[in-house]
Amino acid sequence: MTLTYIIPVFNERRTVKKSIEEIIELPQDKEIIIIDNGSDDGSQEIINEFSNIENIKIIIKEKNLGFGDSIQKGFDSAKGTYIYIQYSDLEYDHLSSVKMYDLAIKNNYDVIFGSRLLNKNHLLRLLVNKPSYLATVICTFLINVFYKKNLTDIIGTKLYKKDIVKSILPKTKGPGFDFELVSLICKKKLLIKEIFVDYTPRERSEEKKIKFYHMFNALYEIFKVKFF
Repeated sequence: MTLTYIIPVFNERRTVKKSIEEIIELPQDKEIIIIDNGSDDGSQEIINEFSNIENIKIIIKEKNLGFGDSIQKGFDSAKGTYIYIQYSDLEYDHLSSVKMYDLAIKNNYDVIFGSRLLNKNHLLRLLVNKPSYLATVICTFLINVFYKKNLTDIIGTKLYKKDIVKSILPKTKGPGFDFELVSLICKKKLLIKEIFVDYTPRERSEEKKIKFYHMFNALYEIFKVKFF
């Protein structure tokens, strides 16, 4: 079985090189698909430094078509049985991907959610230091109510069984993509496991691509899947 790492990138010049190198250094059989979403800060030049490495595929988009578009293109290109989304901002511990992959194979899970908030002390620190994480709590609460789940974080990093998840992959391109996909995963009753992952928020919060107001895109997608 092969694990495909999809690395979506948009203006992450400071961190993208290390995020790619961390995955290259992992020992398991894998392929890496790097998808740049129209960066204009020098990220593309850094990405192209990896173009001659075996099992790395690079997709450069001329303009920003949205996070959802990047994940869709990654699924279309992936050869692995499982797909892990490796964010290029270094916020998530990449070693969690190995644990998630092994767990999925052993128990035949369709999706594994990497939760930042499963640890209550970690949740409290995040909410105190960055109240914007309240949006994650609200959206996760709605998913739990709508689908009788007991999840703690629907926005964290994820591992997917490719063929099953690809069959329900939404067409949403923008910031609501993850929320629509999670809603569909729950509505279709795929087999889900949630584990804690170490998470270190980026120091420059102004660089974060997801803003608090994107919660309204999230709520739209969550309600759309549930009721329409």
